Amino acid sequence: MQQLALFEAKLSSGAGEAVISRDAMRMASRLDFFRLHSWFYGNLGWYFTQSMTVVGVYFFIYGKVYMALSGMDSYFLEKGGLGIAGTLNTSWAFQFGFLLVVPVIAVVGVEQGFRHGFTYLLWNVMTLGPIFFTFQMGTRMHYFDRTLIHGGAKYRATGRGFTIKHEKFAELYRFYAFSHFYRGVELLFLLLMFYAYGTFSWCNCSWRLDADFYNNVEPTDLEWRTRCYDDHYQSCVLPTNQNYGIMSYSLWIIAATWMWAPFFFNPSGLDWDKIIEDYNDWQNWLKTTNDSADSWFGWWSNEQEYLEHTTRGARFITGVRKLRFLLVAIGMYLNMMYNAYFERPNRIITSDDDMLTYALSGLVIVIFLLLICCGYIASRVTKKMSMKQRKLRKIKFLLSCCCFLISMLSLTVLSVGNLFAIFILLFVAVYWFMQMCILRLQYHHIVVRALARAYDRAVGWIVFGPIMIVSMFLPFISSFQQRVMFNNAFTSGLEVSKLFAHDVAPAQVVKVKRVSKKKKNRDD
Repeated sequence: MQQLALFEAKLSSGAGEAVISRDAMRMASRLDFFRLHSWFYGNLGWYFTQSMTVVGVYFFIYGKVYMALSGMDSYFLEKGGLGIAGTLNTSWAFQFGFLLVVPVIAVVGVEQGFRHGFTYLLWNVMTLGPIFFTFQMGTRMHYFDRTLIHGGAKYRATGRGFTIKHEKFAELYRFYAFSHFYRGVELLFLLLMFYAYGTFSWCNCSWRLDADFYNNVEPTDLEWRTRCYDDHYQSCVLPTNQNYGIMSYSLWIIAATWMWAPFFFNPSGLDWDKIIEDYNDWQNWLKTTNDSADSWFGWWSNEQEYLEHTTRGARFITGVRKLRFLLVAIGMYLNMMYNAYFERPNRIITSDDDMLTYALSGLVIVIFLLLICCGYIASRVTKKMSMKQRKLRKIKFLLSCCCFLISMLSLTVLSVGNLFAIFILLFVAVYWFMQMCILRLQYHHIVVRALARAYDRAVGWIVFGPIMIVSMFLPFISSFQQRVMFNNAFTSGLEVSKLFAHDVAPAQVVKVKRVSKKKKNRDD
């Protein structure tokens, strides 16, 4: 799969350079309407539409998350936007699913007949073709977008042969981290945010339905909503239910494909013995501190090197894009403050002293910053300074204990869910800060490197953890993967090779002793 990804990366980078060239402009301005559409679909427009599809996915999910964090989705839905929301969700599913399949059926149907076109489509679905093409869509978008903004298209050697070998997880991570794994984890995080903060049902009745209960005095929105959900769920709430699965199933498929497709197309990618070897190799790769190509630091420096040769305008555009993380953090903070002081004050803050809440939140942030400073100081202390190392270890231990005690104390003031939301907010803000430091060419700084290494470790566990669980508890998935990828004879050969590799049927070697015969004397 690496060979195909390298080939697509080479073509996408070339398309990114060709789009902004004069030749593309001159050719497009001199073609008639029908030839222009044919040239667009069969040439540079293919990469542009693939990139716009991924951009549309990001606009869709970020729009949903921002609307959920701001409370605008519940406001519009309660004001009568149910029909519009249902229509938009149906239109999204129809456009993303069906309209992308129509060109395949049309092309094969015109050449070989529509019956063969439907058969071809069915065979592609059975052999995990949608997973492969969705993964390749992410490859095209990443390299086309990077070349379009920063330039730097280069030749990538793909080889002329077709090799079948098992790629280790460290190699897969080095190859697909920036183009697929980061984006897949980001989509996963946004989908969980949408599930946590989104509005999928509301009370569609007025409080006057229970006017006698309230003695004709209008209750607060929270009081009426709670009573409506408890006493009038069937008549007032159930007809307004929105299905989260229908709204987000396509995005879940894209996120899962970008994170786990390389393992399905990697020979023996779900085999337990290979998984253990890959895990050890990945841990050794993360722990290596030199700047070679086989270490994490060397790979990280090589991936960020293109920023040194780009323009300020390109870095500014990238910085504007990275603002999406800061907006998510600000939205979480504003949503929490609104719920704390207006919507649900008794459920979020259980204490009447507001200063205690501010003091605990400030102490958590200060201790976290002090831990980062201690990590920076420890990186500057050499191994010969043993006394300073001991003092730093004591300081780290005391700060960690204080952070734990303050977190436990915060549970008396904040709920567990909101305390977890504060840590998520802090993580998103720190990640945005790390991205800004990288754009300012500070990616060699020790703090930025430590944060990036921790982030890569977390992303690696998110991607690799489910694969380890599947290979441990569902070993038949590995056999199914081999049967889908290879024919029956090759699969049988793999099973036989596994037996000999594990010495299940060891070959017995019989040693033959040579009997040396003494030469007879001539006299005898």
